[in-house]
Amino acid sequence: MANRGIACAATVLLAVAGNALSAATPLRPSRAPFDLSGVWMNDNTLDERMKREGRMRQTAEELRAVPAAPEAPPLTPQYLEIHKRMQLEAQKLAEGAAGCEWPGMPTIMTYPYPFEVLSTPGRITFLFEAESQVRRIFLNRKQHLDPEDLDPSYNGDSIGRWEGRTLVIDTIGFNTRKPVRGLPHSEQMRIVERLTPIDANTIRNEMTITDPEAFTKPVVINVQYSRRPDWRIREYSCAENNRDAPDASGQRSGAVVPAR
Repeated sequence: MANRGIACAATVLLAVAGNALSAATPLRPSRAPFDLSGVWMNDNTLDERMKREGRMRQTAEELRAVPAAPEAPPLTPQYLEIHKRMQLEAQKLAEGAAGCEWPGMPTIMTYPYPFEVLSTPGRITFLFEAESQVRRIFLNRKQHLDPEDLDPSYNGDSIGRWEGRTLVIDTIGFNTRKPVRGLPHSEQMRIVERLTPIDANTIRNEMTITDPEAFTKPVVINVQYSRRPDWRIREYSCAENNRDAPDASGQRSGAVVPAR
């Protein structure tokens, strides 16, 4: 009888402990509404469009096409002056003379290189072929890092949440080394991305960029990606001083060649 009483008590204790553990820490993470895992490619690049059309070169008409007149930059007076200085500095450099540097956000999400998405409990990770860059999207916290812990960086601090089948990513904490579509910005810049599936292997990313110090209105960038199940991420570094050099007619080879 004594042994039976001890065994019953032990069973009760194990059951209580098990219930408490289950309530405190879920054994398995909840399933994401859409599986982002895999390798993705930016469908909006010129190279990708020409591949879809079965071409390797731009047409003569495309080469002669005059770009549309740019709109006035949506910048505050202070940052409009910074923009003018940036343009003057750019005019001093020959094509391909700029030094290698990480692209930063949001440019990394528009680059003509593939990226891989890893989905793990509480986090989504973007692994980029370009410069072997990494973005970590934290799903297990609702707030950004405290200001004293938020070191300004190229890719910022990203937290995410699901709204139905749309992944919403909120990113702050940027340095000011890389412009946004040629526009200077401050450390107050914020980027909100909405990644929405179009079908099982296509997603759209709507990026809304705000900066109360530098921008007079939001800058919106739309990009579409397709899943490439047969692709793998390769190793690429601009630090090797590579160039995609144009030939005598202004055409680019579409491949990386050594700089001379």
